[in-house]
This record gives sequence, structure tokens and C-alpha cells, in this order.
Amino acid sequence: MSAKVPMLAERQPVPVPGAGQVLHADRRRAGRLALLGAALAVSPVLWPGLVRAQAWPARPLRLVIPYAAGGPTDILGRALAPSLAEALGQPVAIDNRAGAGAVVGMNAVAKAPADGYTLLLGDINLAVNPSLYKSLPYEISEFAPVSLLASAPLVLVVPAGSPYRSLSDLIAAARARPGALSFGSAGAGNTTHLAGELLKETGRLEIVHVPYKGAGPALTDLAAGQIDFVVSGLSGARALIESGKLRALAITGDTRAPALPEVPTFAQAGTPLPDMSLGSWWGLFVPAATPGAVVTQLNQAVTRALASSDLQARLAAQNIRPMSGTPAALGQFVQAESTRWARVLERARIQPQ
Repeated sequence: MSAKVPMLAERQPVPVPGAGQVLHADRRRAGRLALLGAALAVSPVLWPGLVRAQAWPARPLRLVIPYAAGGPTDILGRALAPSLAEALGQPVAIDNRAGAGAVVGMNAVAKAPADGYTLLLGDINLAVNPSLYKSLPYEISEFAPVSLLASAPLVLVVPAGSPYRSLSDLIAAARARPGALSFGSAGAGNTTHLAGELLKETGRLEIVHVPYKGAGPALTDLAAGQIDFVVSGLSGARALIESGKLRALAITGDTRAPALPEVPTFAQAGTPLPDMSLGSWWGLFVPAATPGAVVTQLNQAVTRALASSDLQARLAAQNIRPMSGTPAALGQFVQAESTRWARVLERARIQPQ
């Protein structure tokens, strides 16, 4: 019969073990330490739930504006950032990435990690660029829509010292001297560019297009008399109008802007241009692979931010109307805009670059 093995509590001190016993104990101890070390080394793999469970957002976000500082998109972004930061509980930093008709900034977002920390303040260029360029470093499918943000009318402005006192004066001069007048834009394919092309088409005019890296530089050159006019977002041009550096001749849309009640619409300006009903619009986008739960949280944060009375007052001062909606609604809107402006570019005989 085998000897009974005593319980732990019953075990008594034993003499110092022999060499064989010491070696056996060391092996067991070394094995336990090796297992513990392996578990610690692979803990991120063994415990992925801890990583996934980390609350989003856990650090500051970056809002990429694909234009230079000073233009309407930049103004909107800087007005939105504090309210969006409050809604998210994390800072939102502005990152101006101007160049190539917003291609530089959009590509930066398309190639960014799809973790919800890099946002794009997109506009009409997102819908137009595929028709404007033969090749792009990104596909429109690389962006996930989050929410519409805002819309605004456009205003045609000339230098304060311009001889053109009305839209009729400008059109008459363009017809009298084909190719002599020039208009600036925030970049090829931007709303300000398309507005100028619509004016050329509907008015049967020959006018030279001068693209800039944003509305701010275009308006600066306009105030200096380097170009003849710009069809700009009102938010970007308003300060220059009020300071007397620019003169507003007409505004897009069906009604006059409360900020400039003395400025007529294009239809009221004496030379009806029925197609000049366009305006600026903006939406929030993220890289396409961003988790749906993060997109939903961002959408909800945008809705809360746009409901801020402080933000609404700031946007109203710039004649920008806040908008919101579902990601799906923004996706459908962009698709419709892509179709519309592809036709405009074709009618204007603007070839892909």
C-alpha cells in the first residue's frame, strides 16, 4: 500500500533536500516564471477587449481644411471647432492643407488612419474633382460622410476702385473686350470657380480664370486690383466689403442677404442669369474605413455643436446657414452634386487637367 500524502496543513518541516530535489524545484519555478513572462509579453493580444473598450475620443482631433487661412471654409472651420470640441470632450485642432484645388488636404485625410481622429471639412471640390482631374491620388470612395454642416450664398465683388458700379457694367465690359477681364477663385473646381464659369456660360462671356490656393489670397489680390472680380463666399468677403476695399455687385440665391440688404440678387441686377442660383456648402467627412460607431458619435456631436446658440450667432454674422443630417443624406447629396457639376464642366468645355 502506498504511503498517505499529508495535507499542506499537516506537512512538517523537512531536512534540507538533496541536489536532485533542488534541481526539480528550480525547474518548476523557472517554468512558472517563463509562463508569466510570456503572458505579459502578449497581453495586448490576449486582452484586445481592453484596447477596443477605450472610450473614443481619447485624445485631440484634427480638422483638416483644404484651403489657406482666411477663406469661407477656414472661417467656418474655426467657428465650428470650439463647439465640436465641447460636444466631443476633446480639443479639435485646425490644420490648413491648401493646394491643387483642395486635392492636397483631401488626400491627407484619405490616407490618414481611419480611427476618427482626422476629419475633413469638405466642400464642392469633393464632388467636382473627379470630373476636373484626369487622375487623383485618392478615390471619392475613400471618404465616409458624417454630416452636412452649412450652406451660404455667393457674392460677386470687385475692387473698390473698379469702374464697374453694377453687374450690368461688368457684363457690358466683358462683352466689349473678350478675354480682357479676369476672375479669381479659391482653386480649380471650387464653388468660386464654378460660379465664374456659370457666369461666363449664361452671359456668353470670354473671361480669364485665375485660380488661387484659397479664397483669402484671391480676395487679397482682388482688393489690390490684380484681377477684376471674384464670386466669393460672403463670409470671406464681408470684412473687405465693410472696410471699403471691395464693392459687392450681386449675390446668388432667391433673396437678398440680411448682411447686405442693399446688394441685389443676380436676377434683380438687371441682367437675369437664371442658373446663378448656386451657393457654397460644407460637410464633414472621415476616412472610409472609420468604424461606424465612431461615425455615429461624430454625427451626434455635430448636431449638438450646430445647436449651440453661440455658434449659430457666429455663423449668422457671416451669413452662413447651419445644416445637419444623416451620413446617408450627405452621401446622396454629394452624389447629386457630382452629377450636376460634371454636366456644367462639360458644357463649359473644361477639360480634365
